[in-house]
Amino acid sequence: MINLPKLLGAAVAAMLMMPAAAGAVTTNVGTPFNKFSTIASSGTFGNNGGLANRNFINTFTFVITRAGDLAADFTNSASRNNSNGDIDFTSARLTGGSLGTPLSFRRLLGEPVSMTEAWALAQPQRIAAGTYTLTIAGRAYGAASTFSGNFNVAAVPEPATWAMMIAGVGMAGGALRRRRVTKAEFRWA
Repeated sequence: MINLPKLLGAAVAAMLMMPAAAGAVTTNVGTPFNKFSTIASSGTFGNNGGLANRNFINTFTFVITRAGDLAADFTNSASRNNSNGDIDFTSARLTGGSLGTPLSFRRLLGEPVSMTEAWALAQPQRIAAGTYTLTIAGRAYGAASTFSGNFNVAAVPEPATWAMMIAGVGMAGGALRRRRVTKAEFRWA
């Protein structure tokens, strides 16, 4: 007769001792950092190394306190292709907050033209206040692999601010138009 508890225990022990598959993805490995300021609505993020020859996923969370136009990008700096220090990014997506569908970043620069890979949003995106998560995936080649990026939300004037600004410019223009100009006369004696 088969002893089910012993069989299950042996199966779990065997799974724990198996090495990770070559294509396995490790989440938030290395030394990720996020220096985003909710007050300034801008900051930097990235990973300072320790990615060590593996597929990885790093996630960064940003709490936005005011609506604005988002501009974000990130880059690595490699000296040789597929060697220590190189990172090949595979995807980058921003989710959460007011986004109905995730925003995908696109590669602007990379191999074979350049060792450095640069990824960014195609154009600034208007977002509302909320919590957003940026997920970056890639393949690191060595412990010296690092990347960093910028995440900035520029304030957008509210409609009332625009109305006051337009009214002020109109009033200044009206005052200049109504102003009497005194002409100087010259008489020859």
